[in-house]
Amino acid sequence: MDESKPTFSFDVAPGNVFNVTATADKLEESPGLFYDAADMVWMMISSALVFLMVLGVGLLYSGTSRRSAIHMIWMPVFTSAIVALIWFLWGYAIAFSPSRSGFWGGTSGIAFHEVLVRPSGNDFGPRIPELVYALFHGMFASFSAVLVSGATVYKERTLRWTIFVVCWVTFIYCPIAHSSWSPEGAANKWGALDFAGGTPVHIVAGTSALAYALFYRLNLYRYNSQQETGGLPQSPAPNWMPKDETGHLPTILSGTILLWIGWFGFNGGSALGANMRAVSAIVSTQLAACAGGVTSSVLDSIYNKHFKRLIIAFCNGAVAGMVAVTPAAGFIAPYFAPLFGFASAISTSYAIRLSKKVFDALDIFAIHAVGGFVGMILTAFFASSDIVALDGYNNIPGGWIDHHWVQLGYQLADALAGMAYSFAMTFAILCILNLNIWKKPIKKPILVFD
Repeated sequence: MDESKPTFSFDVAPGNVFNVTATADKLEESPGLFYDAADMVWMMISSALVFLMVLGVGLLYSGTSRRSAIHMIWMPVFTSAIVALIWFLWGYAIAFSPSRSGFWGGTSGIAFHEVLVRPSGNDFGPRIPELVYALFHGMFASFSAVLVSGATVYKERTLRWTIFVVCWVTFIYCPIAHSSWSPEGAANKWGALDFAGGTPVHIVAGTSALAYALFYRLNLYRYNSQQETGGLPQSPAPNWMPKDETGHLPTILSGTILLWIGWFGFNGGSALGANMRAVSAIVSTQLAACAGGVTSSVLDSIYNKHFKRLIIAFCNGAVAGMVAVTPAAGFIAPYFAPLFGFASAISTSYAIRLSKKVFDALDIFAIHAVGGFVGMILTAFFASSDIVALDGYNNIPGGWIDHHWVQLGYQLADALAGMAYSFAMTFAILCILNLNIWKKPIKKPILVFD
């Protein structure tokens, strides 16, 4: 074996071959000797399913914001294209390249340099080629930014959003993804459990959307304050956010179903292979979504007697259930999954009642940040080492169900740190991009419609 070439170790290779090593050249020549084809096929299918969620979010946002329907189906598609390029150029390197930092990767993955057949994925057991791993997590990055794009409804045009999303992915999403999923990540080393993105995806995206909403709410307050002091001759703008009522229900339902289908790849693919742990994650996703949808419908029927509102409540609850089970899907037994849907549906149903007061028109914070936070906390109670071992190789101390009491502290610290960092950084980016409004009287807020 050429000592000048880096060598890679595999716990297991196809054909039940254990403890083998290979050089990079050998991996490029015969990848089938070291990687299971079924695992790679499942990961590529899962990547496609996650990308399908971009369309699901677009339809959901479009159906919910009828006066800006075209804009809101365009923004997710455009955003996913921007993020794909960022991920290729430098995003993957920040999130997953080896470094000594708990929050920032190295340079080896820039422009996918050296990212091809190196083994990646689980620490133990079958591995997958790094290019497959980069593809899958690139879809996560796109989906996370797409969630935040809903905060632009009525507020933002494409050019300013382009600059914002480049900064957001680079300085917010990628460092937190590195912390949660990289072997060197700070949260990963603490022992925080986040199977498929409770903090990097949902808490971060939802909290960033809240910061976006509050920033524009602040602009509204400053404008109206000028009216009181005679700063501008125009009339106050007390009702900046229009009320869309129920939206277009067929579009909302279609978007929810596409998200539901895509979530099977989102959570199932996070097992990083075609194994029983992936199956368990998919079953947990299904049960949590069903429980969340039914619970929200029952709650809404108590307060509202309108059938159309009931449909929207079901869609919100189903999505909230899937959000909550995301950090836990590969750690919990499926029979606990309905509890995630039930708890998240109750939490988000009441959080949604507060969303409009802060200009969060599409309830992104209420569903994703609150739902993700609930899921992270419940993971501390129900994570089981037996479920993790379903892939045949990995193990964890577990949660309270395994008498690992300190896990609650790890989960709480990770969720709160993600919230605080994403809120502060998002607000800072918006302040920098809008420096001109702090130097002169603010103009009347302009709503962006189709």
